[in-house]
Amino acid sequence: MFVIKKWIGHLLMPLPFGLSLLLLALLLLWFTRFQKSGKLLATLSLVVIATFGLRPVSVELARPLEQANPPFAVAEHPRIDAIVVLGNGHVSDPAIPLTSWQNNIALARTLEGVRLAKAYPEATLIFSGYAAGDPLSNAEVNARMAESLGIPRTRMQLFENNKDTHDEAVSIARALTGQQVALVTSATHMPRALALYRAEGMTPIPAPTDFTAKESQVPLPLYSYLPKGRYLMYSEAALHEWIGQLWSRLRGQSNE
Repeated sequence: MFVIKKWIGHLLMPLPFGLSLLLLALLLLWFTRFQKSGKLLATLSLVVIATFGLRPVSVELARPLEQANPPFAVAEHPRIDAIVVLGNGHVSDPAIPLTSWQNNIALARTLEGVRLAKAYPEATLIFSGYAAGDPLSNAEVNARMAESLGIPRTRMQLFENNKDTHDEAVSIARALTGQQVALVTSATHMPRALALYRAEGMTPIPAPTDFTAKESQVPLPLYSYLPKGRYLMYSEAALHEWIGQLWSRLRGQSNE
């Protein structure tokens, strides 16, 4: 079920969806007499990929998610018992430094977790994330990175068997009952994560990071509005969260 859900989720993203349309268009153009349908699908494929690769589109998709929770302000929270850092991705390649194992998302989350761990020296630093196609779990890799930045392993606890945010919420909420918890994850992911944790009876304080919908304080050059792979990636991340929120509600995992 988990694998099927992942496949469906990926296929609904702009790039795989647009390329699927293009493949179907080529099949029609090369092997059938439905030339008009093939041309229409090819055009639609280009429009989908180009549109979601535009900076304004990616910003508008992500901004409502990212602005739902303000950045964590240490001065406003005198006590934190545990800092929960949700996982993402990595490749533990022994030929490259540890600092390059994490993807940008996992690195941003880890750095925010380390920042809070230094602000709250008595708090437990918790990393979650399973091993997907790698000998090490994402929780373990993130913990190693945090250790390299000065956080002792004795302060850490790992949850390495959770495959998605709902599983994380169930197991972590059970383990941290009654504790004051800061929840660290990407700003786009935070609304869905909070809803899932609250559904399990936990009220964590959001500590969003990895913001993508950034507003420049000076006018941007015109070429910055051309379609780019980076903005396509940001659009896909935001769409993943909008679809994920709907999926969580349909499955009864969240009512927010």
